[in-house]
This record gives sequence, structure tokens and C-alpha cells, in this order.
Amino acid sequence: MFLKEKIFIGITIFATIPWILSFLLSIHYPPHLEALIAGTAVVSAAFILSWAAETAEKDLPRSLSLAVVALLAVLPEYAVDIYFTWMAGKVGGEYVHYAAANMTGANRLLLGIGWSTVAIFAITRIRKREIVLDEGIRLEFFVLLVASLYCFLIPLKGNISLIDTGVLLAIYILYLYTATKAHREEFEPHGVPAYLCCFPTRRRRASVIFLFIFSAFVILISVESFAEGLIGTAKKFEIDEFLMVQWIAPLASESPEFIVAIYFIKRFRTTASFNTLVSSKVNQWTLLVGCLALIYSISLGHPNSLPLDERQKEEFLLTAAQSLLGVAIIINLRFNLFEALLLLALFMAQFFYQSVEMRYILSFAYLIIAVPPLIAHRSEIVKSYIYVIKLLNRR
Repeated sequence: MFLKEKIFIGITIFATIPWILSFLLSIHYPPHLEALIAGTAVVSAAFILSWAAETAEKDLPRSLSLAVVALLAVLPEYAVDIYFTWMAGKVGGEYVHYAAANMTGANRLLLGIGWSTVAIFAITRIRKREIVLDEGIRLEFFVLLVASLYCFLIPLKGNISLIDTGVLLAIYILYLYTATKAHREEFEPHGVPAYLCCFPTRRRRASVIFLFIFSAFVILISVESFAEGLIGTAKKFEIDEFLMVQWIAPLASESPEFIVAIYFIKRFRTTASFNTLVSSKVNQWTLLVGCLALIYSISLGHPNSLPLDERQKEEFLLTAAQSLLGVAIIINLRFNLFEALLLLALFMAQFFYQSVEMRYILSFAYLIIAVPPLIAHRSEIVKSYIYVIKLLNRR
């Protein structure tokens, strides 16, 4: 019984061993091998973290569980970006660019690839023209709308300040507090979490704690070498370092999150799948962005704003515009195949012609497409606001 799940756990833990031994024995590799071995450890640790997080739902209040799972699922991405931001304060130079690049890449990847591909998979799976989301997602929708509108101010200012940190962290804390009062789907573990949930209470909790500590340890010892390995690989093979940090690092650190979302779809837990993805977007667009100026200031040793150059301003504007379109798509609690393909096509367009003009054209396209449904469905914004207020007043 649960033989497959035991094999999955064994393979995943085994995949972290090469880097653990390399770290303990101080073995060094060429940049591309170091990025591969350390990256494999990060991805494996992210799977372990997601299993532990889902198992922990059994001992968490139902209303808070998916928000916590979404937060834990993106911790590997946080670790990579926090490393770049910390080095930006200590070393400066290109690391300042890498911090913003990794953050904008992670956000756009989550929405452009994550939302769209999971929606396409879900529509194919349930054999309907569109996905109908439940009322519970109004909380994430409203918070994402507020955060997206605020984040348009950041590229205009040209930096991420400690004021931005305060505002975005306040939005996130309010979201997390409100999530404790929201109704969620009943917990139905599958796969590895189902196996872990079969343990007696003490053994289950001890296993979850061990998996959390183990995955955190692996991520901690791997993230620097993974990040530096990517930069070294880009230099060695004459690849744009900015693009390597912006896309390859988030793709590796967030891949387990996408797989977990698709796994939910396979179990016909469509709402849980999208709640997890949308909640992850909220986490990254509030907590992650807000933390950057704070980490940068701590690294510098005094309060300061994380500067954005012209390229980063364009990337930030593009990310904010894409986020607003994401809000516009789920504003009516429906997600159809055309919208999923539109998100995917706009995301992929940036790779065919990379220039300043293209980033502004795409930003404008996102906004032009987003504004009409936001205006047409403005009553849904009001409903979402009322929904959030009711949650806050719930005892």
C-alpha cells in the first residue's frame, strides 16, 4: 500500500544527496554542472516542501490552509530572490539588476505560463468551454487588484522603497488575516500527502516538521550555488545573464508549484488548483516585492530604496500590466479557453522580439485588453469589496 508514494519520497530525497555531499565535502564544479546539481536539489526540496505543506493542512484551520500552502510553495523562489537582493546590498553592481529581474520573471511566469497552462489542462480535463470559479476566490481577486494598481507607482518612482514595503506587507497581512475567516474546500489529501496523513498524529506531525526542516536546509545550502551557477553558465556560454536570472531560476524554483496545481486538476479540485495559483501570485506581488527593499536595507546596513534602472522600470511596468489583465480575466469568476490562450500568447510574444519598444507595446496591449472587462464588470469589483468586508466582520 502506498508503494508509489514511498518511491516518490525516496527518489526526491535521493536527488538532494549529490548536492548535500558536495556542500559538506566542499566539492566545486564548472558553473553549468553546479547550477544543474544545486538546481536539482532546490527543485527536489520544493517538492518535499509542497508535500509537507499539503499534509499540514490536516492540522491547520481549513480557512487558512490553502493560503499557507501557497506561501510555502513559493519559498524556494523567495530564497533565490532574497539571495540576489542581499548580494545587491553587499556587492551592488549587476546584483541590483538580478534582484528585480528574478522577481518580475517569477511573477510573469506564474501568470503567463502557470495560469494559462493549468486553465487549458482543466478545460480539457472537465470537457467544458470554461472553468467556473467559486466565490471564495473573490478575496484573492480583490487583493490582487489593489496590489496591482499600487505597483504601477513603483516604475514611475524608479525604485522600491521602504514605504512600498510597508504598504505591500500591510496588504499581505490583511489578506492573510482575512483568509482565516474565509470558507475553503474540505481537505482531501492525495498522493504523498495522503500517505503521510495515514500516520498517527504524533508521527505525522513529526514527519511534517522533519520534512520542513530538511527542505529548508537543502534550499539554504543550495540557493547561492544555484544562483551563481546560473550567472556563471550565462557568462561561459555568452547568454544574456539578465534573461537567465529572469526565466531559468524562477522556472526551476516554481516548477513543483505548477505540478501541484495540475495534480489538483487531475483530482477535479479545480477551485483548489486556481486558489493556490492565484494566492501564490498574491504572495509574490505583495510579500516578495515588499521584502526586496527591506532585505536590501538590512544588507546595506542602513535604510535605502532598491533602485530600478530603465530596463527594470520597463520590466516592472510590463509585470504590473500583465497582473491587471489577470485580474480582468477572473473578475467574473470564469476562465475560458480563449482567455487562457491569450495570456499564453502575450507572454510568449516577449521572446520573439526583445526590445524596449516591445516591452512598452506589450504593456500597452495588456492594459488595452484589461480595461474594458474591468469597466464592464465593475459590479463584480463592488461584490468582491463587499465580500471582503463581510469576511473581516465575521466572527
